Amino acid sequence: MPEAVTPSRSADEDPLPNPDPLEPLPLLRRELGTGPRGLSAREAARRLAVYGPDEVRRKSRTSLGRELVRQLVHPLALLLWAAAALAYVAGIPVLGWAIVAVVLVNAAFALLQERQAEEAVETLAHYLPEHALVIRDGRSSEVEARELVPGDPVVLECGRRPTAADGPPDPGHRPGYRDPPRPCPRP
Repeated sequence: MPEAVTPSRSADEDPLPNPDPLEPLPLLRRELGTGPRGLSAREAARRLAVYGPDEVRRKSRTSLGRELVRQLVHPLALLLWAAAALAYVAGIPVLGWAIVAVVLVNAAFALLQERQAEEAVETLAHYLPEHALVIRDGRSSEVEARELVPGDPVVLECGRRPTAADGPPDPGHRPGYRDPPRPCPRP
């Protein structure tokens, strides 16, 4: 019977610390509340209920005007607005206009960068695998990628495509490469 692994963290603590990839494997497993046999199906279902599905969340787009206002009332922007007002009061309107121009240009660039970043994340989400090979209950099993939970050991094999729906890989086609792939090294 597989063992049920439960993390020993309190509800107040951050349940998912950022594990150091260079730390020893037993310590990493202890921090993630898992073991060499992986998670039990019951524990994986519990973690799925707690943490939710592993998918890119698409947030609803707010209006352009609302996002622009958010950029213009950012704490640093508010400080610059105050500096512009002080420049006007001090009788240096050229400096005041320059500060206002900096605030407006900064807001425009920040707005543009946020929009581009959101589009990039949405585009990359289309390339995520649909299935993953994990160890659960001591056996390798294929699950939907959105059902991955913290502590799931994911099996990575040389030459194996992470998506089952794509079918077998064509070893002669690798975009950007001229030579066919070399065989995987064996331990």
